[in-house]
Amino acid sequence: MPPSRSSLARAADLCTVALALAAAIVAVSGGFRVRIGELRLAVTSPLPLLIWCAAMAIVRHVLVPAEPVYRWLPALCRRWSRVPAVRASTAVWLGTRPAILLVGYFAVFMLGYAGGRAPLRYFDNELLNLPVRWDAGWYLSIVTDGYQYFHNRPDLQQNIVFFPAYPMMMRTVGRLLGGQTAGDVAAGMAISLGAFWGALVYLFAFARERVGADKAAAALWLIAAYPFALFFGAIYTESLFLLCTIATFYHVTKRQFGRAGAWGLLVGLTRLNGALLAVPIAILAISRWLPPSLVRRSEGRAGTASSVEPGDAASVWKTLAVAATPGIGMLIYAAYIWRMTGEPLAFASGQVAWGRTYSGLRVLLESQYNMIASNGVSGYVGAPGYDVINALGAIFALAAVWPVARRLGLAYAVFMLINTVLPLSSGGLLSAGRFSSVLFPAFIWLADAVPERHRAGWVASFAVLQAFNAVLFYTWRPMI
Repeated sequence: MPPSRSSLARAADLCTVALALAAAIVAVSGGFRVRIGELRLAVTSPLPLLIWCAAMAIVRHVLVPAEPVYRWLPALCRRWSRVPAVRASTAVWLGTRPAILLVGYFAVFMLGYAGGRAPLRYFDNELLNLPVRWDAGWYLSIVTDGYQYFHNRPDLQQNIVFFPAYPMMMRTVGRLLGGQTAGDVAAGMAISLGAFWGALVYLFAFARERVGADKAAAALWLIAAYPFALFFGAIYTESLFLLCTIATFYHVTKRQFGRAGAWGLLVGLTRLNGALLAVPIAILAISRWLPPSLVRRSEGRAGTASSVEPGDAASVWKTLAVAATPGIGMLIYAAYIWRMTGEPLAFASGQVAWGRTYSGLRVLLESQYNMIASNGVSGYVGAPGYDVINALGAIFALAAVWPVARRLGLAYAVFMLINTVLPLSSGGLLSAGRFSSVLFPAFIWLADAVPERHRAGWVASFAVLQAFNAVLFYTWRPMI
């Protein structure tokens, strides 16, 4: 069905508003210049954007004089602001993200940096330099210099291991913000914080259908207060990965396969383990042949089916197609790497330089046991202390797998298991806590399991530990 005149008019209105906003940003930032192959694009003045904005507005109102933008857009925003998912997510976002950044900022002045100085500094101003921590430097190097690769250097850490979705978004938004380092850093923060807010909206909508609105709101507070949730406000991929995974699950269970496939493709372009999302989505597709106990727990007050509608063969095939999209995303990046380096899996082999080689869980358990046996508990906590911190995240994730399987179904338990066991097997406790922060089914289960009178205590305890981790993270003390 062709779009109506009203729909086209609203699309033109949105383009007009976007051009006006872009003109305002260019006026403040100075615009940008980029070169794509032989094509040069320069936007250094707001005047051309304003001319296009005015021309589009005139044409739109000549052809469709009804429903001006100043009437329908504010009304739409007011309706959106009343949506429970939006209200709950905004409250959680405002209640947690600024506070953690403030803790990190105060920690820099009150405790100082480990070693006396920041290993990575882009600005003299501590507030501007606050987001530039740890892996942020790698993403900024991709934004400014692109991917680089040195052959036959397995010992050398290289930015090719970082998948392209996040840094390419940073580059796009950063160019709009002026194309300088400050614009790129601001773009990274805007993407992370915006993606986290979107992930909270999806999480509320997803959880409300399974555990009810009250427990869905509790799940938001639990995931936002989680000790490793500080990465949702940092220049890291956690927020984008969380948004993409929840959105894929949400849309595929709603039988909105086009949207699910788009989010799944983005997952595969975001992180190496994004391709693993294919497994739980495929389990959803074949759930009609699985015993009911492996699909979902019997429906309760707010429970709804977490699988594709049984008996619908078309939905099964469409879900399997969605399951393929994360792998397609990874293959797109592999094809790019192959053309660039001649080694399509260089992003995987490059993990060796970060200490990620497959050794299995047995080696991990033996090494941790030997450290405790040799040094005692106090010695184990003290050297290295970040092993204990990350172990807590891994233990939480593994402990939640079985109850998640019973409450939400096999697919969600498998999602958690493969995103916990495989990193532990190939990198030990390195970043285990950070990886656990995106396992959203655990927080839905926890919100369902914890009595209402105890939720505030859980959230407060999580928040205290997150503040402690933020102090370590922003003062360059190891915790990842």
